[in-house]
Amino acid sequence: MSLPENITALLFDMDGVLLDTETAYTEFWKDKLLPLLPEDDDIFSKVKGATLKDILDRYFPSPEMKEKVISLVDEFESRMAPEYIPGASDYLSKALRAGYKTALVTSSSNKKMKKIYSLYPGFKEQFDVTVTADDMIRSKPDPYCYLLAAEKLNVPPARCCVFEDSILGLKAGKSAGMYVVGLATTNPEEMIKPLADKVINDFTEEL
Repeated sequence: MSLPENITALLFDMDGVLLDTETAYTEFWKDKLLPLLPEDDDIFSKVKGATLKDILDRYFPSPEMKEKVISLVDEFESRMAPEYIPGASDYLSKALRAGYKTALVTSSSNKKMKKIYSLYPGFKEQFDVTVTADDMIRSKPDPYCYLLAAEKLNVPPARCCVFEDSILGLKAGKSAGMYVVGLATTNPEEMIKPLADKVINDFTEEL
């Protein structure tokens, strides 16, 4: 656990960091949601890491479109059965044994988290604090969610390490004044490197 010595809390995003969901989400977006939007080559960096509410407000503002997208997302997420990112489960166990405080900070809803908890018994108990989309007043890249997690953990932001994969999430972690580890699971290393203090491909690499 070779992180800076001042770090006492680890704050993890979930999708693309702990669980390998981003490939499936990308295909879902391409197949189901992109046809509903004007063409935008940069759409994935704009939506990955954002809450569904923020995505709906920005890109699907009409009540009819919101209802349609929510239905599509609910159906897709009900069938999800993601695998752990390589090394993630072991890393969480090591973090707990090492005495770090832990938080899950995800833009996923409580509804989706119930599905995840049913798939992975004991997943929830690995975190001292959980912040979901339902707790977020402002979506990533605003630092609100990470600052809220730090407050709940009673740990100063400067003593927190954020693990993120999305551009929005990396920006949120840096804006919160936290040490940021970027995972090159969703975006290439060269894209996330300017936004992270350290970059890894997955948790099988020595930090």
